[in-house]
Amino acid sequence: MTYAVAAMAVVMVFESWCLWRVLNRLGVVGRIEDRLSSLTQTIRLLTDTTETCFQVIAGQLELEQSQRTASSNGRAVRQRRVVGAARRGRSMTEIAAEEEIAEGEVRLRLHFAEQDGNAEREHHG
Repeated sequence: MTYAVAAMAVVMVFESWCLWRVLNRLGVVGRIEDRLSSLTQTIRLLTDTTETCFQVIAGQLELEQSQRTASSNGRAVRQRRVVGAARRGRSMTEIAAEEEIAEGEVRLRLHFAEQDGNAEREHHG
């Protein structure tokens, strides 16, 4: 009988130890769930930030593209005005003041216009 009681006591100690281990493991599962939840929120925030960044970059690229188109049209118009004013006999200083650009840029525009004219004459014979 004493052996049976001793055996039961050993089994109860073993079962208590197993129960204690299971409860400790369940506590770890709760911490893992908390960490997984935190990781999910972090990934969601990173994804939202990345999407917003891409949208802002796309908007900037579209804006720059439209500005390039507008500025290239403006450049061509300014080029024609500078060349036309030079053909009418206006000085570089007058053209620069009227267009609000540097005299060096006026010279450069006239130089490019002259090169384009020479290239067209050579091409047409």
